[in-house]
Amino acid sequence: MPRHSRHVGQALKFLGDDTVPWQRVIGANGTISSRGPGTDGAQRQAQALQVEGVDAQLSRGGQYTVSLAEYGWFPEYIEHIELDEE
Repeated sequence: MPRHSRHVGQALKFLGDDTVPWQRVIGANGTISSRGPGTDGAQRQAQALQVEGVDAQLSRGGQYTVSLAEYGWFPEYIEHIELDEE
């Protein structure tokens, strides 16, 4: 569902499955969501990405960013799966 990033974030938040690479979900412009004032979620995500070898930088504006030109995933073809609604 394009433009439904909050749904993805909420699903990952409540998933409780450590095998899903949640840290790899970042904004379309390469920013890591702040998750609100007073939280450390963006910093934890940046640290998890750095463990994987991804350079997550703290910008002048205080947001963590990742270079999508260097680390982005842009498949040539993605097959869309139709879900049956029963």
